[in-house]
Amino acid sequence: MEREIYIPESGPPQGPPLSKEIFLEMGEEKIRLICDKFYENVKVSEIISMYPEDLNFSAEKLADFLIQVMGGPSYFIKKHGPPRMRARHFPFIIDEKARRVWLSCFKKALSEFEIKENHKSEIWNFLETFSAWMVNSK
Repeated sequence: MEREIYIPESGPPQGPPLSKEIFLEMGEEKIRLICDKFYENVKVSEIISMYPEDLNFSAEKLADFLIQVMGGPSYFIKKHGPPRMRARHFPFIIDEKARRVWLSCFKKALSEFEIKENHKSEIWNFLETFSAWMVNSK
């Protein structure tokens, strides 16, 4: 039996893309390090069961996506095609609790790096809005 896919009332993320200044400040290496740290946090979280045993590919894919949305090279599209992130995540049951855990893993990762406060705030707003759209189960 197929499960019903929940659609958040907020709809898809709206608004301008992330500032290219973020990519210019952080650079590809720092973004990849943040993604590695994020997955270290995921490893010890209650959402680890949603992920494959080897998180290296997941970290690379996430970094490619974030680099692209922050104005860097289009690695994600070149390697994986159009993002379509919501559809890519349908196989996983993502409820509000899982979203909150995911966000906490990211918040902890971001806190370990020096990032201009306005850029950190912009990244955080993007992650909150983006993750709300990933919720597919009540």
